[in-house]
Amino acid sequence: MSSAPRHHIPDKISRKTVLSLAWPIMVSMLSYTAMSVVDTIFVSRLGTPALAGIGLAATMVYLVHSFGNGLLQGLKVAISHRTGAGEDCDAQRLAWQGLWLSGVMGVVVAATGGLGPIVFPLFGVSDAVSDLASGYFRIRVLGAPLLFAIMAMSSWFHGRGDTRTPMIATLLSNAVNIAFDPILIFGMGVVPAYGLEGAAASSVLGFGVGVSWLAVRIHRELRGSCPSLSPIHFREMTAVGSPIGLRFFLEVASYVVFAVMLARIGDANLAAHVLVVRLTSLSFLPGYAIGDAVSVLVGQSIGAGRAMLARIAWRRGLELAVVIMAFWAVVFCVMPQPLLSVFGPDAVVAEIATDLLFIAAAFQVIDAVAMVSLGALNGAGDTRYTMWVAVGSTWLVKLPVGYVLAAPVGLGAAGAWLGLTMEIALVAAFVLMRIRGDTWLQKHESEKEKSASGQAEAQAAK
Repeated sequence: MSSAPRHHIPDKISRKTVLSLAWPIMVSMLSYTAMSVVDTIFVSRLGTPALAGIGLAATMVYLVHSFGNGLLQGLKVAISHRTGAGEDCDAQRLAWQGLWLSGVMGVVVAATGGLGPIVFPLFGVSDAVSDLASGYFRIRVLGAPLLFAIMAMSSWFHGRGDTRTPMIATLLSNAVNIAFDPILIFGMGVVPAYGLEGAAASSVLGFGVGVSWLAVRIHRELRGSCPSLSPIHFREMTAVGSPIGLRFFLEVASYVVFAVMLARIGDANLAAHVLVVRLTSLSFLPGYAIGDAVSVLVGQSIGAGRAMLARIAWRRGLELAVVIMAFWAVVFCVMPQPLLSVFGPDAVVAEIATDLLFIAAAFQVIDAVAMVSLGALNGAGDTRYTMWVAVGSTWLVKLPVGYVLAAPVGLGAAGAWLGLTMEIALVAAFVLMRIRGDTWLQKHESEKEKSASGQAEAQAAK
């Protein structure tokens, strides 16, 4: 068996170290955001029902992908641990487990394509919107095996400390999607117009290009390794990833409930919410990317048995995220009207959105603490704790408090966002308390002992 190329964790972790890993992730996430914007621009020319249909279908696509996405985050963490420990052959075996798992999950999600006509009418939309959403959903989920394969291979590169290769795959995928969007949506030459189904097909074509790029890049690193299933490595990956997957699924579900709640209060409240979510992504995406980079550095540090380096990675990431998100807090406070004018909202929506921007400004630094600390704990393998904290805060605080403040109290979207603020503050408090202790740094060692024990038992059984 050949060995994977050696990767070494840095002797020192500075803000520059974190940023060098984080910026390609930022670019990837911003690229996906740009793709969504372009899809929306093209589809908007088909009329309001089409625009509503793609919005509804995209939410459901994200929901059915959420658990698998989180599960494969566990692959990234496990590979980062093995990389830090210098156990490259085990890292290779983990990568194969992730690829096998991505195939199975992809087939399962693709099989949900026929559920659209059953699910979408439950949202109370018109038959036209339901039919359009069902068509987009059916085609889009056919790309699930490709998308999960991209996630699995990206987890390999991220865990090894290479965030640029997955970034290039993302840019290529999105370039193909944008190029084929107008052709397949509106038709061109001998190609007929497919409408929303054409937009979905463009995304699937993009995923195919991304998979091809990553497959070529990963072939050299996995060449000669054993591709067979390994129960020990599979359990190692899923033990870390399952709580993340469940957390992702329940968090996405909560945001669906959150949007439905605002929709029932009034169109202006929902519209203001959507606008401010788009604007706050400018601060949220860098913070999330830094948390992801910290997760890799913490995982590698703990795998190498250097707990102090893991704490330093968290501190440097936190310093960076706080500066970036504090900057955006000032921007949201100082120039809400110029930011909102880009979307051209009416006076009522603009007034509500301005209040939401002020609330968003208030929790920027708290959100930085929450995201970077969640990334550090996930990197250490302490994913059950992060799951309970995040899910509990979402379903027991954000939704009930947000509903009471929004509807009975009468604060509308501002009340719902105050509930969101309380959720973020609670998560930040709990994860910061965990970080200040030592339990999270010892988590990997206990899991490693369990894995070694299981391996010994398996050998004895033979």
